[in-house]
Amino acid sequence: MNASVDSKVSSSQLTSTSATDAMLFGVIDGRLSLYHHHQQYSSLQSSLYRISPLTGVRIALPTPKQLDWQAQEIGVLIHFNMATYVENHNGCTGDIVPPISLFNPYRLNTNNWVQTMIDLEAKYAVLVAKHTCGFLMAPTNVTFPLSPSGRIVPYNYTVDYSPVKGVNILDEFIKSCNKRQIRPGFYYSIVSNNYLNVKQGLVQNDTLKVGQLNITQQTYDNIVVQQLRELWMNYGKLEEIWFDGGYTAELHDLIAAMVSELQPDSIIFGGYGVTRNPIRWIGNELGHAPDPNWSTGLVNGGDPNSPIFSPAECDTTLQQFDRWFWGPHVLLRSLKELIDVYHRSVGHNCMLMLDLTPDRTGLIPPAYALRYKELGDFIRSCYGTTVVPILRNSSADGRIHIQLFDSPVTIDRSVIQEDQTLGQVIRAYTIDVKLADSFDKNQWTYMAAGTSIGNKKIDLWEVGSQLITAVRLNITEAVDTPMLKSFTVHLCP
Repeated sequence: MNASVDSKVSSSQLTSTSATDAMLFGVIDGRLSLYHHHQQYSSLQSSLYRISPLTGVRIALPTPKQLDWQAQEIGVLIHFNMATYVENHNGCTGDIVPPISLFNPYRLNTNNWVQTMIDLEAKYAVLVAKHTCGFLMAPTNVTFPLSPSGRIVPYNYTVDYSPVKGVNILDEFIKSCNKRQIRPGFYYSIVSNNYLNVKQGLVQNDTLKVGQLNITQQTYDNIVVQQLRELWMNYGKLEEIWFDGGYTAELHDLIAAMVSELQPDSIIFGGYGVTRNPIRWIGNELGHAPDPNWSTGLVNGGDPNSPIFSPAECDTTLQQFDRWFWGPHVLLRSLKELIDVYHRSVGHNCMLMLDLTPDRTGLIPPAYALRYKELGDFIRSCYGTTVVPILRNSSADGRIHIQLFDSPVTIDRSVIQEDQTLGQVIRAYTIDVKLADSFDKNQWTYMAAGTSIGNKKIDLWEVGSQLITAVRLNITEAVDTPMLKSFTVHLCP
């Protein structure tokens, strides 16, 4: 999404849960820079947790919206903007402001995008409304003074000044999503805007390049607030809001207030401190979550002892070499690699957010659409049905769950889903089976073990497929009575 993965660091990575002493991060010269902001906003930052009756530890409590979001499992991040028309691998790097005449998706059809989402099994979609170039994908009423003249000008680096003037791409996207029950959201880069000569959220004091305008810092902050207000007011309820790279401390309170006013139920990427529904970045753009990966904590794989419920999102590309916007002659990742991504994201309690890349015509290229569908087909064929037992038994304390089969069945993996309504409480478990060809019919044989379950944990049995008559989930460690949403077994190609 950015030229540097480091730019993902944002306000989600607070190192203190104090309500009066928040720390916001940005990136300057490739290094982390710490903004210190002393302010009262305890209603957003105070943690929701309960005390474990077994161990006394704090158990972070989710909001209903966070659990609803996690249940979707797969979303897409649509990179379609001016950078689609730039040859550079990383889009608008440096100071370039591509000519607005380049943006000409003459076959634009957002229904085409949504069909691809359906084929993939995606349930939500976040569209890049504005990226580093500064190009906005919808008309805007924002005007602002130039510096030092004070002359008022319109924000004219938008779709309404391009060859497809009159087309509100954001509106088309929202309508297409609503027709197919895909939940929409927007990505808006605050910290970068080449059109207005902004880096790391700050207006630069240097020589303007071709296409750039000179403004003050206060003017830029006002533009950001006005455009976010338009995005959050004009397009209905948004499932997810992305601040790639975060925001400056000076904008924090205004953004928090607008979220509360306009989009209080939205999930916000990097949103700890501005919403009750924060999520965090997993820490890489490979689509790989570590194992364990907890639903709690603020950094990477999370922290089981954190009082903050902030589940992770695993964003990654379909194209090779971390290319987010469509590019000519770019190779796609193989189906085998994408299946591995699925297991290491969704299967590790992380939301998979796969890049969706329309080309310069405004459509998903056929080869791309096919690869998205191939992944969706695998998910449906592998996990759309389960091997159904004849009998299920569970212990009174919720720690042992056994499934018995009326005849031997071949299985090669297990899927566990924890009910996190009262928090993520399971800390360790094992999977055992009774082998059909065992001489001792009462013997249990080890297949897998793990720690974090959360929304979903998929265990691919290292020994491969096994002919079994029973399977057992044994929860060996928990900080309260464990509750399951489901426990299933499968055989997949």
